[in-house]
Amino acid sequence: MVKSFDHSADECAHLGKPVTAQSPYSKESVKRSFLHFLVGRGVAGLAGFVTVILMARYMDIKSYAGFTALTGLIAFAGILSSLGIERVVARYLPEARLQKSPQQIAQLIWTLAAVRLLASALMCGCLYLAWPLLMQWFKDVELTHFPIALTCFVIAESLFQYFSAVYQSLAQQKSLTQIMVIQWAGRLLMLWIALYADHQLSLEEALWMMALPEMLSIIALVWVQRWHIKHIPEHPSQTTTLWPDWKAMRHMALHNYGFTLLAAPPQGYFVKMLAAIFLPTQMVAAYGFFVSLAEKARQYIPLHFFYNLIEPVMVGNYLQHKDFNKLTKFCQWLYKSNLLILVPAIVWIAVAGSHLVDLLTAGKYHSYVWILLLVMVQLTIGSHVVLLQLILNAINKSVWLMRAGVFALFGLLLFWFVALPVQPSTLFFGPVLFSLVCNIYIIRKLNHSGYAYGLTWQVFTGVLAAGVAALLVALVVSQQWFTEYSNDMWVTALAGLVVLSVYLLTVYLLKLISQEEWLFLKSFKQKKSV
Repeated sequence: MVKSFDHSADECAHLGKPVTAQSPYSKESVKRSFLHFLVGRGVAGLAGFVTVILMARYMDIKSYAGFTALTGLIAFAGILSSLGIERVVARYLPEARLQKSPQQIAQLIWTLAAVRLLASALMCGCLYLAWPLLMQWFKDVELTHFPIALTCFVIAESLFQYFSAVYQSLAQQKSLTQIMVIQWAGRLLMLWIALYADHQLSLEEALWMMALPEMLSIIALVWVQRWHIKHIPEHPSQTTTLWPDWKAMRHMALHNYGFTLLAAPPQGYFVKMLAAIFLPTQMVAAYGFFVSLAEKARQYIPLHFFYNLIEPVMVGNYLQHKDFNKLTKFCQWLYKSNLLILVPAIVWIAVAGSHLVDLLTAGKYHSYVWILLLVMVQLTIGSHVVLLQLILNAINKSVWLMRAGVFALFGLLLFWFVALPVQPSTLFFGPVLFSLVCNIYIIRKLNHSGYAYGLTWQVFTGVLAAGVAALLVALVVSQQWFTEYSNDMWVTALAGLVVLSVYLLTVYLLKLISQEEWLFLKSFKQKKSV
């Protein structure tokens, strides 16, 4: 029996087999860069988390509400100017790295970078022209002039997202995470200087604190990428066929871009803007803080933490082996790891969320902790759509993304049309509905088209049962113990300890982690290639 499990673990690790002798997407290559990725992303995520907390604490509520509206606008501008290019990079750069010359790789990178820069510059021009109208909508933004910092932030953020995709697709995580650490360290330094002087942060100063380090990171990303391209070896079996296939890339970009636009309304950046128009200032600021908090916390969740590291590996290996079952198995394992972390986090917030928010914001926004719960639930459900998008891009069925987006958007708009006039705060329930419809449509489409996705519902019921058990025990304990403590830190820590203990015990008793999954994780510790 042990032998059969070992064989199964080797088979599951098939995604890690070297595609070529010097493949950057082999399992050994991933293992070599893993420590740099882990440390770099961890430090960058921690720095971002601290920045979010400090800004929420040291900006007044109206300024932070304005900052929420503008960061939503900046993110939306970045989405509009993306043109689906990042997904094209993730799909075609691994192929280029394995089969094409450094000159062809450079041609693709810099051509797409020029398109991205032009699109973001045009978007800034549109924002400049629409600024008077935007100021009528965003009542909390007290800026009569169009800020230069906003232009710098939009362009820098757009290019940073593009070059991040390039580095991830070429398995250059070490360089990317080092630059990310420098970027967030710069923001923390600027913030520390302002707070050291006991200075209240204004809205425009907050924009500069975000934009300047981003601009410096772009310079570093371009310079380092040029150096990397010069050191890529010529491929011994380089083909002479015309490449890249711009028509195929354009189709894929349009499909992913169409889905991105269709999926924009339920995203945090878009809901920020809607909240700034329809909801009270304090609720806008609370939602902005919770979304920022969730986005930073998401960096530590396995699916998102490792996604950019493993996406080119999974796509590259599927392109070679065409094994759909292994591709979906690994995607489901990633999502399972997400559930095992997010479910107890949601339970913890349900039990002691108001104390946690009080602790982080010095007494602000605790009455809106239910919004944080909705944000976490949407993150849990929406994470699965991210994996489905990876699968559809790998099998060249990205058009299904647009169809799923159309159905989900129709349901979302219908819900908002009915619910918003009755209760404006129902705005925050829309993203959960959108993610549910997307999941259902894509999974049904895969199964009806001969791609057996094989979603294991036992995993969901088991994880849900563990979460319910932890919630019930924590609520009982909170009635007896938590009232004895008035300190938010003690209450938050005690609640987290109870929830985690009960949850882990239930996971163990229900055997939610299979032996096959344990063996696969252990295989990464082996020195030899699996």
